[in-house]
Amino acid sequence: MRGVPERFEETWHDAGKTDMLACMKAYRDIGFEGVLRPDHVPTVEGDSNAHAGYSAFGRLYAIGYIRGLLQAVYEQ
Repeated sequence: MRGVPERFEETWHDAGKTDMLACMKAYRDIGFEGVLRPDHVPTVEGDSNAHAGYSAFGRLYAIGYIRGLLQAVYEQ
């Protein structure tokens, strides 16, 4: 997310204010083995905006990003 609660824009997980790599390392360091899932994502070209923030294509991108981070961090 970029902006303030009253006026914001959804961002990709790798473009927001949270350092996702640092989060994944912290999860690994405490032994977290639970489920991770993306929350809101931007709507991408060709996908419906009927449920803004929950674009199917955008969620697929986010899931791939999270899986990539998990594989990179947990394999170390």
